[in-house]
Order: sequence, then structure tokens, then C-alpha cells
Amino acid sequence: SSPTAPPPTSSCPRECVRDCEEAVERGRELRADNRLLARALSRKAAALLKLAACAADYAPAVRALQQSLAEHYSEDTRHKLDQAETARKEIEERERLDQEAADHHRQRGNELFQRKNYQEATAHYTEAIEKNPNDPRVFSNRAQCHIYLGNLPKGLEDAEKCIELDPTFLKGYVRKANVQFLMEYYESALATYIEGLKCDPNNLVVINGLRRCAAYINRSNGGDVGPDDLEDILGNVSSDNDLRNKLQKLMEEAAALKKEASDERLRRIESERMARTSEDLYLNQVQQRREAEECLSKIEQEFQQLKVRQDEVSEEFQKATEHNENLQHQLTETIRALESMRGNATSASPSSSGSVLDENRIPSYFICPISQDVMNDPHIAADGFTYEGDFIRSWFSTGSDTSPMTNLPLEHDELIPNIALRSAIQEWLQQQNVAPG
Repeated sequence: SSPTAPPPTSSCPRECVRDCEEAVERGRELRADNRLLARALSRKAAALLKLAACAADYAPAVRALQQSLAEHYSEDTRHKLDQAETARKEIEERERLDQEAADHHRQRGNELFQRKNYQEATAHYTEAIEKNPNDPRVFSNRAQCHIYLGNLPKGLEDAEKCIELDPTFLKGYVRKANVQFLMEYYESALATYIEGLKCDPNNLVVINGLRRCAAYINRSNGGDVGPDDLEDILGNVSSDNDLRNKLQKLMEEAAALKKEASDERLRRIESERMARTSEDLYLNQVQQRREAEECLSKIEQEFQQLKVRQDEVSEEFQKATEHNENLQHQLTETIRALESMRGNATSASPSSSGSVLDENRIPSYFICPISQDVMNDPHIAADGFTYEGDFIRSWFSTGSDTSPMTNLPLEHDELIPNIALRSAIQEWLQQQNVAPG
């Protein structure tokens, strides 16, 4: 398959994550289409979501989905990101509540421990461990309770778990060494104390534990060591060159371990800061892209609305132009009629002025198309024709919405008085009735 194409879905989520990462890296080398990179990152996120369901860590899946959105925006990917962020927030909230409950039980256990109520203190420490099984302090405290209650195997188990969770936690070594000493495993207790020196080479509890273990080891090897001779034995142990060299070496190793742990902590803090910065950048890119797309969509909608409005205005303008042309035509005919009548009135003889009204001499535009009679109150309708006002209103009152002349639908039933034509008709009528025949 093409190296830029999204990888096939693997049955193992971790293999799928690795394949997708390789596909994304190869795609970027070949400058592949952003949609292909986004698809590969989306599949990587799907695999990480499966792993997150078991590990309760949604951060890698969230980052992969954010990267996918940064390459190419998709509503489906956005929906998955929202779900993953919701799940992550739910887990963080649950962890916060569990941590609060764990702290409450640990503090309650500490109070009972101070009262020497070790049985109930153990119960509260157990509750704290169930809420937060990663706190070495609780295992250390419960180990001490087991020691006081005489349950040494459980005390040893808790002490070892404490060291496993935090190899730099000194109390874990002290608890473990105490249990080993009480179980008469003096060599093992000595070795545990030596390991504890790496955490704090000058700790008096550890140094005293070393002396005590050395004394009991010497006694078990045939020496008769009583309480009065303990100080001499401890002094001999302290002056032993091999042991002193070993302690010096352990102190140097402890200093190096502390420096390494400090450097590692700084690197981890810097890595977390960079991850948060990268995550913020991705979120900003996604937000900016979404805002840009929303703005573009809004502009397109406004453009479409303006286009529709432009069409409506053009149509209204066309209608107004046609209406104006009809009015202009009517006005031209009226002016022509007036000029003709003025010319006839000037040249007419007295005998002709007294003639009776003849239908053939009536201008056609003086006659109402409906009543077929000379108009007294002419009005212009929406079709551009002039009608007698009463007759055109009667036409509309019957429910008709078409033109009496063209039989086409009228846009409205509003009427405009044709004042110029009415004046022409009145002047014409006066001319026809100047004198009797």
C-alpha cells in the first residue's frame, strides 16, 4: 500500500498506534494531503482510546485527536475529542475525590496510630490504599502497625511495596529492616540498612540499625556479646576500614543518585510543561480554525442573503420601470390629446362649436374600457391602463384580481388618479358644449 495511506487497523491497539505513527511520519516526509495525516492520527487516537479504557489515561488519545483536528477539521473527530476530554475530566474528578478520601483515611489512621490503636489505624490505612494504591507513606505506616501487632510477614510485604513505589523513601527501608531484624534475618536487615544509606547517608536511625545488626551478627557467629560490650563492638564496627570504605562508597552513590533523581525530576517537569504548551497550541489552532470556519460560513450566509435581496430589488426596480413607462405612455397620449384640442379650438368656427357630441369624434383614451363611456374620474390600475374609478372598483369588489384589458393577474389593487387625463377630458367636454346648435 502507499506509504501515505492510513495504515490498516491492527488487532493489537499498541501495534496500531505504532503503525499510525509510522504512517504519519512517512506522510509528512512525502508532504501528503492533510486529510490523510488527520485520518492516520484519528486511527491512532481510536487505538489509544481502547488502551485508555484499561489504563484510565486519556491524555495520549486527547493529544492525538487534537493533532488530527490541527491537520484537518472533522465534526466526527471533534465529537470524539469532546467525548475523550469528558472521560478524562471524569477520571481526574474521580481521582481527586479518591485522593481526598485517601488523605482523610490516612490522617485518621495517623491519629489512631498516635493513640496506639493500631488495629483501627490499620483499617483506615487499608481504606486509604484502596482509594490511592500509589502512596508509599500509607504502606509504610501500615507496615509499622503490622509490626506492633506482631504480623511481621504482612509488615514485610507492605515495606517492600513502599520501596517499590518510591525507592528514595527512607522509611520504607527502615520498616523493612526492622521486620527482618525482628524475624532474626540479621544479614538481610544489614543489607536493607545499607540500601537505606543511599537515601540519607547521615541518618542516625539507619546508622544505629547497622550497628545493632552488626552486633547480633557477631553474637550469632560465636561471640559472647552482652549489653556492657555493645559499645566496644559498635566502635570496632565503626573503625573497620572495609565497612568505612563501603559506607563512603554508599555515600557517594547516594549523592549521585540524588543528583540523578533531581535531574530526572527537572526533565520530567520540563517535559510536562512542553506537553502542556504543545497541547495549548493545538487547542488554540483548533479553536482558531473553528472560528475561521464559522466566520466564513456566516459570511457566505450573509452573501446569499444579499444576493437574494439584490434579486428582489432588481425585480422591484424592473416592475417600477415598467409601471413608469406605462404612466409615461399615458401622460404622452394625454398631452398629445390636449395639444390637439387646443389646436381644434383655435381654428374652429362658431357653427362647428355648437355641433352636438359625436361618438366617432371622442378620443379613444377618453373612454373607459369597462363602461365604454367617457370617463369622469379616471384612475390608473396596476396594469398601466386607465379606467373609470367606480367601474374598476366594482371590478375588484367582485373578487376579480386580473386586468380587464389583458386578463393577466394584477400585482395589487391600488389605484392612482389620472389627474392629467381628467383635466383633458373636462377641457374637451367644455369645448363640446360652448354653444348650442
